[in-house]
Amino acid sequence: MNQSTSFTRPRERKAAPLLWGLLVVFLVGMAGAWGWRWYRLNNAASTALPVYGAVGDLVLIERSGQPLGLADLKGRIWILNFFFSNCTEICPRTMPQMARLQEALAEADDVQLVSITVDPDYDTPAVLREYAQRFKAQAGRWYFLTGDRQAIYDLSLNTFRMAVDEAPESEHKHAGNAFLHDGHFVLVDREAQIRGYYDGLDDEAVARLLQDARALLR
Repeated sequence: MNQSTSFTRPRERKAAPLLWGLLVVFLVGMAGAWGWRWYRLNNAASTALPVYGAVGDLVLIERSGQPLGLADLKGRIWILNFFFSNCTEICPRTMPQMARLQEALAEADDVQLVSITVDPDYDTPAVLREYAQRFKAQAGRWYFLTGDRQAIYDLSLNTFRMAVDEAPESEHKHAGNAFLHDGHFVLVDREAQIRGYYDGLDDEAVARLLQDARALLR
């Protein structure tokens, strides 16, 4: 009996480290699986967003009077829309939405807002500075751009595929409807790729935009 006991004890002592090793491997594997699942869930929206095209070089004039180009925006996520300061139809509803996005993304330094006027003849940097104050637009965070009319229209039509035109004079009731432009917001990623279009008049669409912007941040 004594001999039997002396042979079983060493085997028991050897088995314990092996079991602990297997337990550690199991726990590490489980942690890795849960970590990967969390990563996929939190990055699914980002990878699922389509790419609609890329933004080429652009140089416009910011409300500060300084030029602003693609180099100033690339490497950051930006949300873009078109507007004009005298607008009395779409803009009074879409610009407050942009202001809400600015507030909702206040902690996201890598997100910029970009609003480009379709009436650059009237919307000078001085006019845009006054207009931006209505929405408490933060300098360096929410850009208001003007510049050459043809360059802006080419940008809207050919890069962002968004309609823009001057309304026929016969339809001009006042300056507030002198221009026709698209009311969508555009989400652009760090590589200056267009990742989404969202109806600026639709609260649910703007909520999706906010969610997608946060996904790109991750």
